[in-house]
Amino acid sequence: MFQNMNIGNGFTKKNDEQGKFLKRLGDLLQKGYTFTEAIDFLLLPKEKKIIKLKKRLVGSLHKGESISSVMNKYLNIPDHVSAQIFFAEHHGQMGHTLSEAGSYLIKRRKNQQQLQKVFQYPLMLIFFSVMMMVLLRKVLFPRFQSLYSSMGYEPSAKLTYLLHFIENFPVIFTAGLLFLLFLTILYYVFKKKISPVRLSLVLSRLPFTSSYMKLGHSYFFSRELSFLLSNGVSITESLLIIESQSFRPTLQYISNHCVKRLKAGVPFHECFASLPFFQDELNFVVHHGQTNGRLAEELKVYSDICFQELEEKTSAWLKFIQPAIFTFVGLFIMAIYFSIMLPLFQMMQGI
Repeated sequence: MFQNMNIGNGFTKKNDEQGKFLKRLGDLLQKGYTFTEAIDFLLLPKEKKIIKLKKRLVGSLHKGESISSVMNKYLNIPDHVSAQIFFAEHHGQMGHTLSEAGSYLIKRRKNQQQLQKVFQYPLMLIFFSVMMMVLLRKVLFPRFQSLYSSMGYEPSAKLTYLLHFIENFPVIFTAGLLFLLFLTILYYVFKKKISPVRLSLVLSRLPFTSSYMKLGHSYFFSRELSFLLSNGVSITESLLIIESQSFRPTLQYISNHCVKRLKAGVPFHECFASLPFFQDELNFVVHHGQTNGRLAEELKVYSDICFQELEEKTSAWLKFIQPAIFTFVGLFIMAIYFSIMLPLFQMMQGI
């Protein structure tokens, strides 16, 4: 069941194996298994690492630790999945939540593998093109330049720019890689020093990341709030539950903000007006749901719409990347070809 998962020191590591385990665990819970029975069934004692993991999971549960903290500690699952499990402990739909979370992790792993395939072949082409450029610069270009000077040939202005670009491309390419490395290091340093709430605030305002961040927050918040409301929890109590978790600090901030606004007498749908984390439609969805008495149902429908839009955006982005890289590689190879052939054609025309 779980023996193929990459486990080190009792911790699971692969998202797809984590997803399979969570999905199977959720399916068993929905069939009437207790949490301990489901874990005992899934973690077959075939290896010492699995026996060790099972003992840790069951032992922590018997000590009274919450399911969300145990899963986060020993299965090393992402924080947003731990947050979903935390909310499931309050609204009771643990089996459904685990099954959905497992499906999401499996799908995310497939997207990561697809992204790797998208980049793998084009990057190999770019590498060989750069090596070709270095060889041209070191071997062929000096000979061409000596040939041009011996025959008194002067390249045109456009061809001169092209030759200079190709000659300096290895330096430009290296500088570009160093710049990307610098930006990556800067991002991780910035991410560690800045609070998660401020980081979400910045990403929600950047042109490229804002749509993803807003859709993600709108999906997660409306989904969990709908589950809590559908199980008879009031709006204020639901917000306090969301605020009490520690896996997603941005949701803590949002819930705290909404609770303060509600205590000040502000209608619930207006609590989101000053928050940049959500899609603009969330205000209307909440107001419409409160008006017709179907807030929980409409929030669930809206969360499904947000998730579908996220999937569509991701698929469109993946479809765009590979053609763009191939176009760049094709133009690059054409530049190499023209830099060699054009001078020869022009010299032949001058004879």
